[in-house]
Amino acid sequence: MQKIDIKEIPTSPGIYIFKDEYEEPLYVGKAKNLRKRVPSYFREKSSWKIKRLVAESKDLSFVVSKNEADALLAEYSFIQEYKPKYNVQFKDDKSYPYVTLSNEEWPRAYISRRISQRNKNFGPFPFIGSARRSLDHLINIFPVRTCSKNVFERHQKLEKACLLYDIKKCAGPCIGAISETDYKELTAKLENFYSGKSDQYIDEKVNEMMTFSKNQEYEKAQQAKNIISHLENARTTQTLMVADKKSVDVVGIDISNFDVVISCLLIRNGRIIGEVKKTLEPIDTEQYEEYLPQIILSIFSENQPSDEILVSHNFPFVETVQKSLSEKWDKSIVLKTPVKGWKKDLLETAILDAKEIRRVVNFRRRTDLEFRSQSLEQLRNNLDLKQIPFRIEAFDISNLGAEYRAGSMVVMDDGICKPSMYRKFHIKSFTGQDDFKSMEEVLFRRLKRLIKPDEKDKSFKRKPDLILIDGGKGQLSSAKSVIDHFELDIEVIGLAKKFEEIFKPNRKDPFILDKSSESMFLLQNIRDEAHRFAITENRRLRIKNFDDQTLLSINGVGVKSSDILLKRFKDVSRLSKATYEELREVVSDSIARKVYSYFNGDF
Repeated sequence: MQKIDIKEIPTSPGIYIFKDEYEEPLYVGKAKNLRKRVPSYFREKSSWKIKRLVAESKDLSFVVSKNEADALLAEYSFIQEYKPKYNVQFKDDKSYPYVTLSNEEWPRAYISRRISQRNKNFGPFPFIGSARRSLDHLINIFPVRTCSKNVFERHQKLEKACLLYDIKKCAGPCIGAISETDYKELTAKLENFYSGKSDQYIDEKVNEMMTFSKNQEYEKAQQAKNIISHLENARTTQTLMVADKKSVDVVGIDISNFDVVISCLLIRNGRIIGEVKKTLEPIDTEQYEEYLPQIILSIFSENQPSDEILVSHNFPFVETVQKSLSEKWDKSIVLKTPVKGWKKDLLETAILDAKEIRRVVNFRRRTDLEFRSQSLEQLRNNLDLKQIPFRIEAFDISNLGAEYRAGSMVVMDDGICKPSMYRKFHIKSFTGQDDFKSMEEVLFRRLKRLIKPDEKDKSFKRKPDLILIDGGKGQLSSAKSVIDHFELDIEVIGLAKKFEEIFKPNRKDPFILDKSSESMFLLQNIRDEAHRFAITENRRLRIKNFDDQTLLSINGVGVKSSDILLKRFKDVSRLSKATYEELREVVSDSIARKVYSYFNGDF
């Protein structure tokens, strides 16, 4: 993008939006004076990230506002809606287990490492065993259901509860043994416990136990004591941070040259009831006053804050952020950066936690934008490509028999696979099995959408920098013929599995990359993802009209083996995903091979 004429830039406060060739936002920022801020992006000594942003941008637009505070809120809203790729992109550390309460008519409590904002999540816990033990103790007191949706619906139809109901670890909503109102009260108590009100329940039970004991009702006193034991054991996972039962949120921030790490401790009644751990890659890590307001708004739009939030760094627009959060949660919320006392000590703890996360992040360099960019540049140099392949599209064909044929298109953007951009194809133009014809059809249909003037699909309308074909010279030739047909300037390569050779058109000898190189890792990653995606779609087609008798159509699978397999795996969907080793546990080696090959291709 050429440097914009300074006279075209407003002098007002507002936001500026860099856009790509498809008119989609790449980056949005705010400024007190747009004319003074925007030209800084076009300086020769700007960072490599800014240079790349400017190079990729094709347009720049502005939205003026009354003041800088309004610009901050406009910037936040814009980022939440469009998620521009160069803006603060949060990456939650979701490797920790959580206790999750599902958003259903009859909510289910279970352990999960994946956080969905539709559900209520409590944690994280230090490891999976502590989460399971904590939930198991609480289920003895608040017996909400823990079964999956399929199991719940099956028992509803049977009108018969499972063993958990018999041992009093489930209230039996599947058979109507509890009213909806009473069940909501159970889930509310479970939620309250994990939200920092554990002391309330323990104190109540201690008072009950003492009353029963005083009245010589020893059996009831023992029952109350057992409940107290469960509550205490469930609470041991909540670390005591403040002895006098204070409630506060603590945000520790660690900033490096490449990214920013956040550790937020949610403390209620003196105990940590949850943590929020995030890493992000702002356009310029040193300008933390630019992105800190966005961080605070993002964290506490998902997690209800206490009345006081401690932040390790001072930043502008504190009043604006306070007002926004106070209005959202309908209470007065204050942000502070303490310099002494127990609040300062808590901040130091959060900062140390952020530094520990930093240590772990440093082992995951493949997720860094700069590291990925270097890998892509290495790929360009190793394969003598015309440009850095920021967008790579990989294609694969899955032919499991002449009837079921599927093609896949997988997209890697900036070295990261983008599932929302994946597309699948069903082969339609001919009958029978032919990988070359299938590849031609898939590429033809994909590239026809690329040159379509009014194409609406976000993935199809984007031009790839590189096309990767899963296969050798034959598949590559088929793909190249389609690209030439449309007269497109798109580079294409083929990656053959057997020796991991890389072929290019009009080149006799293949490229052989170092197996441990990052460029080879990128190609293998997207190639394998394209294969997985194609196989998954083919398997879906196969089981769509699959019944018990169809299993007998697999050559060599008899009635007895069919019955054993269906009894073991319950349904065809599970059977289709079974590994060869799992199949061998119930049938002979030869039958296991045939069944596995039927759903997954040649063994």
